[in-house]
Amino acid sequence: MNNFGISYDSFNDWGAYCTDLAVERRKTDTDIQGITYERRGASVGGWEEIRITSPLAAKKIGKPEGSYYTLSLPKIDTLDNAEAEDASDELARALCRLCDEGEIIPERILIVGLGNRRLTPDALGPKSAEIIKPTSHIKDTDKECYEELDCSEISVITPGVTSKTGIETFEIVKGVARRVMPSLVIVIDSIATRSVERLGSTVQICNTGIHPGGAMNHSATPINEDTLGVPVISIGIPTVIDARAFGNGYTKEGMLVSPREIDEITELGAKIIGDAINQAFGFF
Repeated sequence: MNNFGISYDSFNDWGAYCTDLAVERRKTDTDIQGITYERRGASVGGWEEIRITSPLAAKKIGKPEGSYYTLSLPKIDTLDNAEAEDASDELARALCRLCDEGEIIPERILIVGLGNRRLTPDALGPKSAEIIKPTSHIKDTDKECYEELDCSEISVITPGVTSKTGIETFEIVKGVARRVMPSLVIVIDSIATRSVERLGSTVQICNTGIHPGGAMNHSATPINEDTLGVPVISIGIPTVIDARAFGNGYTKEGMLVSPREIDEITELGAKIIGDAINQAFGFF
C-alpha cells in the first residue's frame, strides 16, 4: 500500500504498531517533560490536543515539535449531514487557530492533495482537492469579483505519487510553491492508525507537515516549513490500520488493511475536509 503513497511511520521507541497519530504515540500513563495533553469537547465528537515543545520530547514520542489537534468522531461513514457540517466547522476553527498560533497570515494558500486517486484508501487527498474551490484565477481575471469574495488566494494541486509520476512529490510541490509563493501550504493525505476505534473516525491537524511515503520511503523529502521555507499544515484521516493490531498472526512490517466502508469514509471525509478549508479560507 505504501508504494502508492500512503504515509506511515515504523515502530517507535515503545515498539508500537505503525501510526501517524500523535495521540497514539503518547503514553497516557507517562508524563514526559516538553509534552502537554488536553481534552476538550466539540459540537460533534471531541478534541485531543498535544503540544511537543522540546527536542527530547519529540524524540521520545517520535513526532516533530509542534501542535497536533485530533478530532475524534463517530465513524465518518455513519455521520448525518448535520454532524458532517459540525465536523467541518470544528476543523475550520482549528485551522484558523493554528494560523493564529503561528502568526500566519493566510493571504495566499497552496493546497496539496497527496495520494493516488485510483486507490481508495489513498484517495483522501485528491478527493478533498476536488471539493476545495480555487480562487487564484479569479483574482487574475476579475479582481473586483475576487475582492467581493473576501477570501484567501487559493491554489490547488494533486501531484500524484512517485510510482506513477517518476518525480518525487516534494519536488513537484516545491516547484509549484516557487511559482505561487504561498504564505501557507496545506497538505491533505491518508494516514495510518494502530487502533480500530480511530480507523475512519479521526481527523488529525498539525503544523509539522508530513513525510510522504513514511518509513517505507526513507529517501522521500518531508514537506514541512524547513524544506519549503513556508509554514505547512497537514490534515489526515486514518484510512488504514496495521494488520498486527488484530492479533491474527500477521507479523510482516508494513502490512496495512482498510475497512470495508472505505469508499464512504473517503468520500465523506474528503467533503468534511474540503468544506472546512473553503469555510476557513475561501468561500462557502
